[in-house]
Amino acid sequence: MEPRSVKLVTYEYVPHGFEMVIDNTAGKIWNLWYNVQLTDDPEKWDNEIKAINKMQRTLGRLKLDHRLIRAQMAEFCRVHPLFPESVSLLCKEIGDEQIAESMEIGCEGRDLLGSLGYHNSASLKEQQRELLESYIRFLRKWLDEYPPESLHDSKVFGFLGAPIRAKRVWIENLIAVIDTHNPGLSSIQPLVEEACKKKDKNFLARAQKNYFGRPFNCFKCRESDKCGCMLFMLIDSGLLCVGTLDEKRSMLEAFSRFIQEHIISLSFAINSWLEGTSPRNIPKLNPSYFTQKQALETAHRVHHSLGEKNEVKVWLAACLLKTLKSNQRWHKTAELIDRFPEATSWLERALTSRSSSTKQGWQ
Repeated sequence: MEPRSVKLVTYEYVPHGFEMVIDNTAGKIWNLWYNVQLTDDPEKWDNEIKAINKMQRTLGRLKLDHRLIRAQMAEFCRVHPLFPESVSLLCKEIGDEQIAESMEIGCEGRDLLGSLGYHNSASLKEQQRELLESYIRFLRKWLDEYPPESLHDSKVFGFLGAPIRAKRVWIENLIAVIDTHNPGLSSIQPLVEEACKKKDKNFLARAQKNYFGRPFNCFKCRESDKCGCMLFMLIDSGLLCVGTLDEKRSMLEAFSRFIQEHIISLSFAINSWLEGTSPRNIPKLNPSYFTQKQALETAHRVHHSLGEKNEVKVWLAACLLKTLKSNQRWHKTAELIDRFPEATSWLERALTSRSSSTKQGWQ
């Protein structure tokens, strides 16, 4: 980590639900729930957030790593290219009670960890390189017809579908483009646009009008925008266009379905750990991007990562469950998870327990 003069404020002086740093000249405060409810006013937080904050009051002084994990969670963004592996990373950190990676897991962190030196231009550039290398590995696995093994490669396999010859040729070209020292928008964008125009002759005109919305407004980007997320959104767009996208749904709908299915799967996994019950299949869901067997395997991995319970880990897992449930900044419509209250049932129990501040009430 690059040394900085900025430090976290002594924990006792930080309001619950916030984080604060100070340097030699000034201090700054971050609302850690900003990526859940787009407001800096605690009075506008919902009752679930308030119940989780009440848990925090019973924990005593948090360790540095606990605070850093919560700060990293505040970066979480579902359209970031690391999703859904970003959730697996957070579960491991919660289980280990130690922040493991100096990386961004979202687009909305408001630079808290950056101000502390955990993110800088060099580390972010290296992270982008590692993500590109991950895509190359997953694409080569798809070409070799290996089964998907992780949450991340499930996106590549789900977007592409069966490995027919036309897809193979395009994927080989994509690998050749991104397997360079420093690929950029100018090298990837023409390849993706060509693929998407074959799928829909009016594609580019509609894309330039921001027809697809976030995250696929990347077709309006220029090289000077220097947005790493957009680079990966272009790649994902191309995978969909040569793969499973059809006239029955838009690109945004397809990508949204991928996000929402994984939100449900991961929420069920974390919720069952909090409830102290065994992982189970997701009822009444016919997923497009994973099988029920893969969802169950993911849940077992989440339970293993989180490990044995203690009060701080329960609180951090509750923060993560709430973040997954309510991180809806970019759309205000109903989602799949709204049809599955059992995926976040522990939060309802937290509300009913709010009147009791005893430690036993949170086990």
